[in-house]
Amino acid sequence: LAELAQNRQLTLAYGGQQRDRHGRELAHLFDAEGGWIQGALLAGGWARVYGFADNRALLGRMLELEDAARRAGRGIWADAYYAVRPAPEAERYIGRFELIEGEVLEAAIVRGRGYLNFGQDWRSDFTASLAPKVVKRFAAEGLDPLAYQGRRLRVRGWIKSFNGAMIEITHPEQIEVLAE
Repeated sequence: LAELAQNRQLTLAYGGQQRDRHGRELAHLFDAEGGWIQGALLAGGWARVYGFADNRALLGRMLELEDAARRAGRGIWADAYYAVRPAPEAERYIGRFELIEGEVLEAAIVRGRGYLNFGQDWRSDFTASLAPKVVKRFAAEGLDPLAYQGRRLRVRGWIKSFNGAMIEITHPEQIEVLAE
């Protein structure tokens, strides 16, 4: 980061909500030549993508850069601490931001809330959950959570404990389809 930003004139560019709940700036950082600092960090494997529902600018490109760095084993991706976790192991990582992969065995909408169940027992296995307003957001973007059933996904977010390990999905970029 020091190489990319120290002693340089930098510009903040906003792509949605300008501050998070802690008052921190949510901006993309560019140098005077137009170099994108976040993009360079992701391409070098020095960061993971963490998006917000109300600030999704460049998330698609960020995910592409992260994926290329992960596949090449660059930066943090060479460290087992940052490995993508299989869904059956998600409970070991409660309280952490993680990338979880697995097959959705059942997708359901119950009282407006979406559930993507990655195990046989929704009461104890890993689940990705979508609040009713998020299900509506997905629908507005032409996405149906039920269509994820039987598909292999990578989901990202903070893992909490609720009937097993769970990630609360707030925007579509948290879900990556890995196999058709």
